[in-house]
Amino acid sequence: MDVVADPVFLLFAFGLLLWGFALRRRWWKGAGVIALGLAFLYVLSTAPGANFLLQPLEDRYPAAFSPPEVPAIVVLSGGENFRPARPVLNSLPSSTLARVVEGVRLFLALEGKPTLWFVGGEGFEGSGVPLMAQAAWELGVPKEKVRWLTASRNTWEDAALVAQHLSGPFILVTSAFHMPRALQCFWAQDLTPVPAPCDLRAAAFRGVRSYVPSVQNLSASALALREYLALLWYRLRYFSK
Repeated sequence: MDVVADPVFLLFAFGLLLWGFALRRRWWKGAGVIALGLAFLYVLSTAPGANFLLQPLEDRYPAAFSPPEVPAIVVLSGGENFRPARPVLNSLPSSTLARVVEGVRLFLALEGKPTLWFVGGEGFEGSGVPLMAQAAWELGVPKEKVRWLTASRNTWEDAALVAQHLSGPFILVTSAFHMPRALQCFWAQDLTPVPAPCDLRAAAFRGVRSYVPSVQNLSASALALREYLALLWYRLRYFSK
């Protein structure tokens, strides 16, 4: 039932019907265009296609199962979505929530010794504290251990802002697909982050179902394509100087 109700699967099935109709009417050019579109949709919306795009980004750095002792953990925002009368943890998109949880996990693994820095994010409530910091408090991190920097608008500015406050090694937490670009930005600021990727999106193989088009796989492909474009843009905008 989940497969049949998936919008991407329904779109693909409708495309197949339209392609068959075009062939029957001998609309060869139209059938060719439809076939090309279906091929792209199929590759991007199945697990093998999504993983082909994601894994070169996500597999570059291993997860931090045994984090080194460092004075700070830096967690990058993946956006916030504040609305009144909504619990803080429910106001964080999945990427941001995964990063916050990983930052808290590492903080606890290091026995609460580092300071926990949250960079980016604008979903303020009340006193102007970003939602990521509020989420960390709700997850048990002492308030005196939490810091935040909210003047940045992108990853490059995140790194430049952190460079004004930290030096020496620290743990950098962000989504695995975003980690290569983030590290390039922090290295360009002469910082020495220890990568701690999280929020992995590459799908586990689930037999025949992995070859069925789905919204989840199409979303993962879109994330990867966006990240490749961002890497190209950063190379042109920041690293070509």
